[in-house]
Parts: sequence; C-alpha cells; structure tokens
Amino acid sequence: MTDSTGPFPGLYPWGHHRIVGEDPLIARIGALSVAVQVRGDEIWVSHDGGAPSEVPPPHPVDPPEWSRWAAAVNPEGIEILPVLPDRPLVLQPEKPFHLLPGARARIYVRVPVWVQLRIPGQRGIPLRELPALILSDTWWGDFTEGELCYWLHIGARRTAPPEIFAPDRIICPVELTNQAREDLPVEKILLRCEHLTVFRGSHSLWSDEVLVRYRGEEVGSVLEMSGKAPPEAAQATSLAPPRTPPARSLTARTFARIRGFPGIGMVT
Repeated sequence: MTDSTGPFPGLYPWGHHRIVGEDPLIARIGALSVAVQVRGDEIWVSHDGGAPSEVPPPHPVDPPEWSRWAAAVNPEGIEILPVLPDRPLVLQPEKPFHLLPGARARIYVRVPVWVQLRIPGQRGIPLRELPALILSDTWWGDFTEGELCYWLHIGARRTAPPEIFAPDRIICPVELTNQAREDLPVEKILLRCEHLTVFRGSHSLWSDEVLVRYRGEEVGSVLEMSGKAPPEAAQATSLAPPRTPPARSLTARTFARIRGFPGIGMVT
C-alpha cells in the first residue's frame, strides 16, 4: 500500500505515484480522502469527503462505490494534481471596502483546491476531478446575460502570514488598482481562475498573481495573469497549467454591488 498522507498532506500527494500490489494508494487533502487501485488494465477510484482528522485511517472504512476506467495498457500508477475550480468564482469580502481613485490594494484569496487524477504519461489523460470543498452555485450577470459561477466568501486578507496556509487551499494574490475617477466599492469580485497556473511553494500552494485595473463602470476592468509564481513564492515550481491559457490581457466585468443572486456559500 502507498499512503500519501505525509506530514503536510496538502503538498505531499501531488505528482506521480506508483501503485504496487492490491492495496490502494490513499491520499488525504483536507477533508477529502481519495483511494486509488490498479487492477490489471483498470484504475479504480473512490473518495470520501468526511470530516478531517489529525490521524487519517490507513484505508477507507466502508468506501463509497468505486468508479472504474479501463486503460489501453496496464497502468502502473496515478498522477495527482491540484487544480483550480472549473468555473469562475464570485468573491464576496467578509468586510467590503472602497478603493479611492488612484489607490491600489493587494489581497490574498484562499481558493479550495480541486484534486485531478490523471493516467501518467506524455498525454496525461485525466480521469476525474474531486473538489476538496463543495462550493455553492451562483450567477454572475443579469437575467438576460451572464454565467454560472461558484460563490466564495473571503477574508480579503492584505497580508499572507503562515497561519492562512492550509493543505486544501491555493493562495491567489489579487492586485486591485482603481484607475477610474470615482470610488470603487469592492463588494463582489469575479475571479476567472480558469486562466491561472498552480504552483508548489515550500509551505503552500499558490496561483500566479492577477492584476486587475478598474477603469470605470462602463468600461470594465483590464485583467492580466502573470503566468509565473508570485513574488511571495518566487522559488515555487509549476504543478498544473491553466485550464484555458489566457491572452496577454483581457477586458471583463470584474466588480459588482451586493444585489440580486446573493449566493449562499461561506468559506474563509
């Protein structure tokens, strides 16, 4: 059996794992426990989202139903990668604030990680994705135009002390600049996380920084993703590429007032 819990379970399971014998590989990321078995040319996966504990069990107790995939060749293991959610996130700061014209604020968003299971190899065929925390659905836009997103209640921290690091969270630095002539109420922010890379730092998972330049309600915001590890984790290594590679910059509606479709999720 291979056990990928380790002393810091949010960092240790990532990467390629060989599975030898009939016992499953066990990976625990926060409250999510994942079991993977190789049986001949098949890969079997089960998961449990039970409450976290300091000492994970050596194997799942009465695991849920197994999902099975038949491969073209006998697989020797599994690749486990951290990825960001598969939809944009609507962020609501716990304590909304205003940016005066010309002001800048850097906030740190803790995004729940999604666990991606892949067959190792040059093509890296994905099998399944499992969220470490299930988020509530919400809508960004109006009744005639918009998109389905996830709702995330955030602390909008202005610093990144060690206590905010967690095994099942990705730290996303967001730099907000108000280039408009009026105050910018920071009440709801749309984070297009599908364009972000995931990096492995020494104590946490990070995304590249997002630069948001607000130019007014009618114009919207210009967004830039650096594509490299943020200054706070300059030596971090890339673990997972963005779901959708971004253009060098894009213009989008990024801010909204708290009204309509309020969402019900709360995560810090």
